[in-house]
Amino acid sequence: MHLYLFAICAADGQTIRANILNDIDTSKTYLFYLHGQIKIEHGKGISQYFGVYEYQSILDTFASYGYKVISEARPINADDGVYSVKVSKQIDTLLKAGVNPAKICIVGASAGAYITIDAAIRVKNKKIKYAILGMCEPDTYKSYLGKELCGNFLSIYEASDPHGSCAILFDDKHCIKSFMEIRLNMNNSHAFLYKPYKEWVHPLIDWINKTD
Repeated sequence: MHLYLFAICAADGQTIRANILNDIDTSKTYLFYLHGQIKIEHGKGISQYFGVYEYQSILDTFASYGYKVISEARPINADDGVYSVKVSKQIDTLLKAGVNPAKICIVGASAGAYITIDAAIRVKNKKIKYAILGMCEPDTYKSYLGKELCGNFLSIYEASDPHGSCAILFDDKHCIKSFMEIRLNMNNSHAFLYKPYKEWVHPLIDWINKTD
C-alpha cells in the first residue's frame, strides 16, 4: 500500500483559487494545477478503473508548501484550447505584475498535461516550469512533435501505466532550458496521479524549488 500526503486546507481561500486576482504577491511561487479528464464534484472525481481522484487533497498538498495554487475544475467535455489560452493569459498577467518567471510552475496530469504543453508552446518563456504527469500514451502525443516547446520541463510517469515516457517530445528543441524525467514503480497504472502520493509529490516539489 502506498502512503499519500494529507495536507492543510487553505481555509481562508487566499492560497487556492480558480483565477489570478489583483493582489499578486511577487515573492510567492505560483503553481497552476490542471487535472485529468474526469468530472470533479465536491473536490473529488470517480473513475470506474482507477478509483477516487483526490482533486482537493492534491491542491491542499501543494498549498501546504506555501505556493499560491491556481486551479479550476473543468467540465468533462472542456475544450483544451480554451483552457490553454486562459492559462497563458494568466501567466502573462503574473509576468506583467513582476513575478519572476522562475516562480511560475504549471503542473498537468493526464489530459491536463496536454493543456500544459499547449501553454508552453504559447507562452515561449525559457524560465517557466512545466511538469507533466501520465501524458504520453502511444500515438496520442504525436501532434506535438515538431512544435517548439519552451521552458523547464519535468515528466513523471508510472512504469505500469500505458502513458509512458515523454522524452521524445523534448529532443532537439532549442527553446528548452532543461528536461528531466522520472519513472515510478508503484504498480498502480494511471491511478498514480489520482492522489498526492509522496512518490511523485516529493520529487516534483524538489524540482520546483531547485530549478531556476
